[in-house]
Amino acid sequence: MADEKKQNAGGEEKDAENEEGGEETSASDSAGVGGSGGNLTSPEGILMLSVAVLLDAVGLIIALAGTWFGIDDYGILDILGMLTIGGWMLLRGGAGGAKEAAKKGLKRFLIASAVEVVPFLGGVAPSWTILVWKTLKN
Repeated sequence: MADEKKQNAGGEEKDAENEEGGEETSASDSAGVGGSGGNLTSPEGILMLSVAVLLDAVGLIIALAGTWFGIDDYGILDILGMLTIGGWMLLRGGAGGAKEAAKKGLKRFLIASAVEVVPFLGGVAPSWTILVWKTLKN
């Protein structure tokens, strides 16, 4: 199929396919923060959401088992989450990133880390998953 170009009222050319599809998107709209292309269905998004869900699920299982059997992870999951997700957020921000986005990301990370450090609350709250999801959505 040949690419058909149409001119809009402003004299700019536009693909016929984009016009039929309704909303026009550009590469910068789907690139995410810092142009890293991290949305929920990107490889980065799927990988990091999987890691976050795994950390939260294991934490929930240990919290529930700890109620009856008295076991604990002794903060190992918290340290793994902070290193993995915190490192990813740091690398994702990149050098010269926007200060407002960096402050918002740091605030979210500190809140999620504080929730995870609280003994029983950290086990039942899906804070790593929420943190990764919100980071990818922005």
